[in-house]
Amino acid sequence: MLFNRDKGKRPQEVSIRLDGLDTLESRIRKLEAAADDQRAALAALDPLGDRLIELRMRQERAEERARTLETAVADTRRVLDEQSEVLDLVRVTQVAERDDLTREDFLVHYELAQRLRALYTQRMPDLIQPRLTAERPRDVARRQAQLISRLCVVLFGPDEHGGLGEPDLAELARIATDAGVVGLDARHQRLLERVGTEAAHLFRAMTGSGHASHFDFAVEPGAPADPEEHVLWPSCEAGRPVAFVVCPGYRAADRRLLETFVYTEAEG
Repeated sequence: MLFNRDKGKRPQEVSIRLDGLDTLESRIRKLEAAADDQRAALAALDPLGDRLIELRMRQERAEERARTLETAVADTRRVLDEQSEVLDLVRVTQVAERDDLTREDFLVHYELAQRLRALYTQRMPDLIQPRLTAERPRDVARRQAQLISRLCVVLFGPDEHGGLGEPDLAELARIATDAGVVGLDARHQRLLERVGTEAAHLFRAMTGSGHASHFDFAVEPGAPADPEEHVLWPSCEAGRPVAFVVCPGYRAADRRLLETFVYTEAEG
């Protein structure tokens, strides 16, 4: 009887064990699938790792270039400082040769002349650019010089040159906009106001310095352009006949601080 009872239990035990094996096999498959997913994720990270290494190398190269640029900037500053020292010595020597301007007076007028040069060569060309663009002249350089010449007359010209002896800001706006035909964007409108303000400040500073000073328009048309006496407008050549004065020079206490800017006739 005992043997028969044990014999009846065996099929049940086998069934339980088979069910356990199925469960274990299912878990193994899930673990294998999870392992495959993990391997795939790691494989996907490999290009990212390579990209990260590349980015780090680029960063290192950029930092190296930045250090090189910083060194170049420092060297340039040092050269500029040295040149400034030389220029100061030249200024002092020039002042020492004259009794009518003290060193301080000379440096004040020299600074005014440099501000005037920036007005001529930077802000005025920018100011009349919208009108040049609208006109589309055949000879852009000559037309630019003509318009700037007119600006200088209304800002600094004496009566005999059609100026009023002091800046005419209304006429400045009329020339820049071709009497309202050419519109100015916000930047050029601000530039128009800035040019007018700077011209007025320079005029008051120069005429109120206590020294005899004036803007020098005195270059005869047809006279040969001399780089020792004149500043040649871009594209103009030394020795060619002067066509007209673009921007006046500046003199204080009978000393020339800024040469007259001239435009020359084209060859042929």
